[in-house]
Amino acid sequence: MVVFVILTLSNIKAQKHRVLVVLYDRFQFSSQYSLDEIAAASHVESSEVFNEYHRNINAAFESYNSENFEFVAISNLHSLGLRKQTSYKYGKFDKKKYYSINLSMLSNEEFTQLANNYNVDFVLFVNWYNIEKTIHTNYVGDNNKRLPFSLHKIDYELYNSKKIKLFGDGNVKINCGNFPTLENQAAKGLNPKLLTPCYNNLFKEILSHIDLN
Repeated sequence: MVVFVILTLSNIKAQKHRVLVVLYDRFQFSSQYSLDEIAAASHVESSEVFNEYHRNINAAFESYNSENFEFVAISNLHSLGLRKQTSYKYGKFDKKKYYSINLSMLSNEEFTQLANNYNVDFVLFVNWYNIEKTIHTNYVGDNNKRLPFSLHKIDYELYNSKKIKLFGDGNVKINCGNFPTLENQAAKGLNPKLLTPCYNNLFKEILSHIDLN
């Protein structure tokens, strides 16, 4: 019976559709807040802000719980290799304009080989990450308190393993909901360690654009 349960769980896990995640580079990370402000809120040095965001969004991707999907982070080595064969440009998908990855220098065979290396069905490119200044209104009884906060947005594209674009969009808001935690409010929404619930909302939206039928 124990063996049967283990095999059944393994089969369920194996049936999940895998999505390779390729994140933005340093040049595709921008913010209206200074690096010093983000560093202070994140409790890291300014020079570590980019890496801290990468680590935490990758961790959120890998821990995301979905019945049908699982995310896989690309290795640093493969990411560097991919950067040499790609560039960025403004693109359009279904009349939506966004910052797009240019894959013209990467052959279909090379793209498929990359997907096969990770045994994935889809590839997600996060092409731009932007942090804007905004205001969060904290409703406390009759006293509404307006607090400095941040709005995070991304541009992204989804491909299948055959290098066919399935979806693309820009300025997609990373939604933290109407009631972010007090800790997140105090950090102005800038500490990536506190953004996992917000990222989970984003991941759910991204995956909704994959039609498994």
